[in-house]
This record gives sequence, structure tokens and C-alpha cells, in this order.
Amino acid sequence: MQVDLKALEFPAIQRLLERLTATPYGADAARGLEPAPNLGAAQALQKAVTVARQRLDAGTLPRLGQLPDVRAALRQAANPGAALPVQALHNLQTIMRQARELADQLADTPEIYPADLKKLYPPEALEERLAACLNPGGSLREDASPSLVEAFGERGRLREEVATVVKKRLAASDVAQKGEDALKVQWHQERAVMVLRGEMANAVKGVRRGSAMGGRDQIVEPIEAVPLNNQLDTVNSQINTEQQRLLRELTDSVRSFGDPLELMLTALTWIDLASAAAQLSAQMNAHAPVLEDSAGVELIEAYHPLLLLQFAEGNGPQPVPLSIRLDEDQPLLLITGPNTGGKTVALKTLGLLVTMAWCGLHIPAEQDCRIGRFDRVMVDVGDNQSLFHHLSTFAGHVEVLKRILDHAGAETLILLDELGTGTDPDEGAALAMAMLDELRSRGTRGIVNTHLAPLKDYAAQHAGIVNASMQFDADTLSPTYRLLVGEPGVSFGLTIAEKNGLPPALVERAREHFSELPTAQAGADADRS
Repeated sequence: MQVDLKALEFPAIQRLLERLTATPYGADAARGLEPAPNLGAAQALQKAVTVARQRLDAGTLPRLGQLPDVRAALRQAANPGAALPVQALHNLQTIMRQARELADQLADTPEIYPADLKKLYPPEALEERLAACLNPGGSLREDASPSLVEAFGERGRLREEVATVVKKRLAASDVAQKGEDALKVQWHQERAVMVLRGEMANAVKGVRRGSAMGGRDQIVEPIEAVPLNNQLDTVNSQINTEQQRLLRELTDSVRSFGDPLELMLTALTWIDLASAAAQLSAQMNAHAPVLEDSAGVELIEAYHPLLLLQFAEGNGPQPVPLSIRLDEDQPLLLITGPNTGGKTVALKTLGLLVTMAWCGLHIPAEQDCRIGRFDRVMVDVGDNQSLFHHLSTFAGHVEVLKRILDHAGAETLILLDELGTGTDPDEGAALAMAMLDELRSRGTRGIVNTHLAPLKDYAAQHAGIVNASMQFDADTLSPTYRLLVGEPGVSFGLTIAEKNGLPPALVERAREHFSELPTAQAGADADRS
């Protein structure tokens, strides 16, 4: 399903999901969420969200903690001869441990992942190999290889021996100092040294290694310690060489398990996304619609999710639910009425809920809804004027109509706002009628919003398109935002103008002029707003 996501404000849904994810993997998936390519995939994703919601409601949905991003490390490991740093290996170890724990916790609800939940389990051999080589804090163990065991043993012996030599020199009468640190051996770049006051340092034969305490003290390597420190340097170099060899070996192991590790991350990603979708479902008090493989929609008291969430947060009025049906008997709705009545909201609600449903997300509705499969959801909402391309509003609409004519068919959902506007009303109405003729002949489903009065007669006289309107309270002159199918919209422009203070005589003359216009409708007020 291809959808004009931006026009329907679907990126706002993606951002909501992203904020509810726990890992960088789920966050990226939320940002890139798109409708599933087929019914089976959509149903599998929906099932995952439903199972996550059930566990969330039961208080048994595992909570993912903050996890490091190892994708760059895996790409690096894919290169033969690469050596991942210890921290990257430790991060991978952390991910694998969390994935195994999560797989164990979710074993009784495998449907929470659309593919095989067992793919969430990491390679056991790699886990064991890393555990044998890494400390819990993320450093290489000293016993990670026989060579390291031998080298660290030699290093320990040399450190003790050279420390004894330095302590002996510290105890000599010419440099003897008072205090508990008098015989303390310091280490400078893995070499045993003495830190002495300037006058005492002059009495020591050895190598000056720098200063300390802002230049007050001198770092001195006594000549007696130089041979042992040199041996210690050699052993440390051997340790570094062996550690790098071991890191390359461990990276080779990571590379050999590249495919199962990628499958593990994929499973982790979608479980995080399903968990976020479950939280969003709970916030909206939403549930899963019935997905069908044929083009069509039936929404029963469904809400625009963003308006519903704004209301829940105290940032907007309570939205009015939308009930609408599009099928073979009623493929197209023509919605007319004043600007403030909510026509555009109805159009966007339909498109957004169809998109969400085919992403596997739950939708907010008071009753069960049916949402069929469309190959495309094409939208023309708002002012298409472009200063950069020097297009007028009308020309912008025409560009969208051309795109719709190139692609629209029996499995296309079209959502057209203000069809025929932006030019002479009669020409615009004629163009709109021709467009509706074409869409009806193709069996296209959708909603068309308009202010053009002739289109109401057109809809009443042609099969395949049904008049509808947004209810307007004539007593209070305020919209109710409720869709009325089968009733064409009535404009209240002149009545509203009179109620808001225009002179009655002027309004009456306007009514007389209107009655003489070709587009006049008996008993209706004109509203060109």
C-alpha cells in the first residue's frame, strides 16, 4: 500500500511511537513505519500489537531497558581482519543477554513477533566465548588465553620486583621522606617511579620522567629500576599484542554469527515497536480493526487519533466520532457544507485510520471497524500553491489530479479536499464532475469535499456517489462535526453574516442577488467562504 503519509499527518503517529520505544532499534523502526505490503503481513503485525496490548493490560509485558546500538559494530565486524574494541564486544554481550531474557519471558506468546520468536535467542556459542574472555565490567579477562595467563603472571612478578627496588631507593637516607606515603611507589606509563621534591630529586641518579603537583615535584625513575622497567615494558607490549590478536579472534567469531545476530536484532526491533504500539493503543483506548483483502472501509464511531490524544492531554475539545462506509454500493462520498464543519477532519480521519490499520496499529473507535486493502491512498488536502514552482492554487490541484488519474483504480482510496476550487466556480464544477465521472467508472473508493453547489445535484443524479454533509446547528449557527450520509450540505453564509452584525437590508439584497445566480439552490444561503 502506497500512502501520502505526510498529507495525512502520519509522521505525527510515527513520532508518538518513537517516543514510546525503549531502544534505538525500535525508534528507527517507528520513524520508518509503513503500511504492510499484503494482508498476511498486516495481520501478523496487528497480532503482535494485540498480544503486546494484552500483556500490557495484564501487567506482564516485559520492559526493555536502555540498550546500546551495536549495528555499526556488526558492520565493522563484517570486514575480515577487523578487531572490535572491547567496549563494542561488551555492548554486544549486553544485547545478547537482554535478548535471551526477553525471549524467555515471551516464550508463551510467540505471536508478539510476526516471524519466529526463537530468532530472538542469540548464538549460544558466541555468548559462551565472550563470557570466557570478558569481565562483567567490559574489559578483557587476564585468563582469556593461555598466553595472557603467562604474560600477566610475568607482569605481576616484575611489578613486585621493580616495586621492591624503588621502595629500597625511597628508604635511602638521601631521599627519605616522612609520612605514610614515604615509601609509596608511583607508576608512570607502566613504569615504577619515585615522586620527590625538587631538591631531593637532584640526589637521585636516574631518568627524569616529568613533573607533578604543578612542577613542585619531580618524577624520577631510579637507575636501579630501569632494567626491570624495560622488561616490564616488553611484557606489557606482549600483552597488548596478544589482546589485539584475541580481539581479532573474537571479532572473527562475531562475523561468523553475523546472520543470527541480525535476525536477533530484527526480532528485538519489532518487539520493541509492538510494545510501543501497545502503549499507544492503551493511551487511545483503541483496539484492532478487522482487516480485509478487498477494497472497502467501514468505520463506526471512530476518532481522529491525534485529536483524541490532544483531548486526553487537556489541549483540545472532545472530538466527535466518525461513522462512514465505502463499498461497492457506496464507493464515493461527496461531502458538502461550511468550511468550519469538519469536512477535512473527516477526510483525514479516514485516511489516517486506514494507514494505521495496515501498519498493524490499533485504531480508536467505539465499535468494531472493517478496513480493507488498498493499493494506494492518494490525498489532495490543503493549498497546493507553490511559489517556488510558480504554481497557482488551482494549478497545484491539477497536478495532484493528474497523478490520481495516472494511478487510481478499483483498489485506490482517494481523499480530495475542495475539488474544483481555485478557478471559476462553473468551470471548477464542470471539471469536478468530469473527474467524478472518471473515478466512478474506475470503481475508485473515496471522499470528495467541495463547496460547489452544482455537485450536490450531480451526486443525487448519478449512481456510485452519495451526498453527505457535516451537521450544522441552524439555531446556534455552530457545527456539530457529525457526518450525515445521504444529506447534502446546506450553507449558512448569509445567515451567519446577518447574525454577526451585517445590516439586515444589505443581507436581504444579497439574498435577492443570490436568487438570480445560476447556482442558486432553493431555500439555501450562499457560502463561498
